Amino acid sequence: MKEGDGRKFTVRNSGQKSIYRILTPILFLAGILFFTFLSRVVFSPLLVLIEEELHLSHAKSGSLFLLISIGFAPVMLGSGFVSQRLTHRGTILLSSITCGTAVLIIAFSHSLMGMQIGMVVLGMGSGLYFPSAMATMTRLVDPEHWGKAISLHEAGPTMGYVLAPIVAELGLSFTSWRGVLIIVGVGGLVMAATFALFGQGGRFAGEPPRLGNVGRIFYQPSFWVIAILMSLACGASVGVYAILPVYLITEQGLEQGLVNTLVGLSRVSGLVAVFLAGWLADSFGAKWVMGAIYAATAILTGLMGLSQKIILVIVVFLQPAVVAAFFPVGLLGLANVGPPRTRNVAVSLMIPFVYLFGAGIVPAGMGVMGEYYGFALGFLLMGGLLLVSLFLLLFMHHRPEPEPDPSG
Repeated sequence: MKEGDGRKFTVRNSGQKSIYRILTPILFLAGILFFTFLSRVVFSPLLVLIEEELHLSHAKSGSLFLLISIGFAPVMLGSGFVSQRLTHRGTILLSSITCGTAVLIIAFSHSLMGMQIGMVVLGMGSGLYFPSAMATMTRLVDPEHWGKAISLHEAGPTMGYVLAPIVAELGLSFTSWRGVLIIVGVGGLVMAATFALFGQGGRFAGEPPRLGNVGRIFYQPSFWVIAILMSLACGASVGVYAILPVYLITEQGLEQGLVNTLVGLSRVSGLVAVFLAGWLADSFGAKWVMGAIYAATAILTGLMGLSQKIILVIVVFLQPAVVAAFFPVGLLGLANVGPPRTRNVAVSLMIPFVYLFGAGIVPAGMGVMGEYYGFALGFLLMGGLLLVSLFLLLFMHHRPEPEPDPSG
């Protein structure tokens, strides 16, 4: 950012900070995000066992992910009221504690209803996190480093994708699926305690979604473009991931241990892609990088439904890396929707619907497709939707609105 314009993005009692000087605080946030995300995606590699124990159909097991979204969406919409009272730091801590506790509730539930309640609570805890994390990150880091900081933060979900099947497979070697959930839940609570003791940033209040703030954000076409694109990308990422192990086991005939290893390793390349996308977006702009990633995601998602054997294995490795790269770029675009004081509001308005569609409706719909028509058709339809929506980028415009932030 140019000096002399009287506008700074600073932390309380400090000057401007680069991405390198605030690496530790960003890594703490990435750690919190990792456990809140792992708490949700760890159910995917365990889904076949859960189906068997509770005698669930594909459609019913897929609907469990919808319950997470039902808890997630309304809480994130109102998260500004929570952060206004607890500060962003307190809200992040509450999110982590709630997620860890919810996973333990699910682990000790022996009825479908108990599991469903736990899923809703898990969604509620997850919904508190992201608006406060984005507000904290963009306060800690200068705007010219946002792409890199967001990419570093987004390593949390990518690591969640990588480690969920590995944690599941290792855990299942000496305990049940319930034991795996206990390990994840306790890990989340330990991370919350670590953040409470050593985490930095976020010691300022959030902005609630007042009518004036909401109207100002809704008026910008870029908000709606990013919302639609991120919803479909979330479907191609979280939604596809949720149902992929069941597809590979039941329709492609692969062994469960091999599938969990394959799905976990397929997400490793996403770590490199996420960082590369952030650097490219800072250098060339979010819009064009977003378009290239989105087109590749559409093609690879469709190919999941058409491919078999070695070609399918290659696609399973490539698709997660490409779609993972979309999110830091999309979030960079979202960070420029409205002024800094309403940044948490923009996130809290968009992400609930993104997650409800991508992580709730898509896996539930894919479960229905798998039950009656086959999962392959679901992948083809998802790829088609992604490809058709690509034209929306023509209506996306970036007009950052920085403003003074004297309080830090």
